[in-house]
Amino acid sequence: MPTQLDISNLSKNFGGLRALGGIDLAVDTGELVGLIGPNGSGKTTLLNIIGGYYDASGGSITLDGHRIDGMAPSRLARLGIGRSFQVTKVFKRLTVLENMLVGALADWGLSRRAAEAKARAVLETLTLTRLADQPASSLSGGQAKLLEFGRIMMLDPRIVLLDEPFGGVHPELKRFMYDTIRTWNAAGATIILISHDMGSIFGLCRRVVTLSSGSIIADGDPEAVRNDPAVLEAYLGDHHAA
Repeated sequence: MPTQLDISNLSKNFGGLRALGGIDLAVDTGELVGLIGPNGSGKTTLLNIIGGYYDASGGSITLDGHRIDGMAPSRLARLGIGRSFQVTKVFKRLTVLENMLVGALADWGLSRRAAEAKARAVLETLTLTRLADQPASSLSGGQAKLLEFGRIMMLDPRIVLLDEPFGGVHPELKRFMYDTIRTWNAAGATIILISHDMGSIFGLCRRVVTLSSGSIIADGDPEAVRNDPAVLEAYLGDHHAA
């Protein structure tokens, strides 16, 4: 498959703190990549730069050969890059349906009627139809995560960036989210998934990339990464890895 997202020598500094240093990462169309690493390793920072929420200190990101680093999140959404957040972000004063229509604004060619029909179809897929007219503030944590999924689905995403989507989610709902991610991926979406739930990473992803102290220390198939001494040391420390 052709390279879709190409990250070259990407760096990010916060004052004197180096969060990312010289990241090189190529992601092919249709890949489902797990991104793991200890707390503070730079995972969320990397997604924030890809998604346009942070500016890089150096390096470049290209999508299908075109530079996208430095673009605003709204413009990236129109290019088909969707993002969920570790701390779920919904518009609590809006209804569930209205939250979905916010995502539809990325497609200026969509009429209100068409956008609402699309939103209701997505809500049905996510089993949220009965909550369409309820305020988003009434949702459980897991339902709010699904609503975030729904807003991404309104973009017909080409690339999906997921940051800890399974945190605090009931196991039954988590399985439903697994199926949704697999369906996205089977339909051609490229997915980069951050999760501390190693079961989800090794169960869903065919490729796993490990960050430590702002650098990539492993990149390969799940089994090879699981047994990589550098990964074990990063998570467990030198003594335990040995």
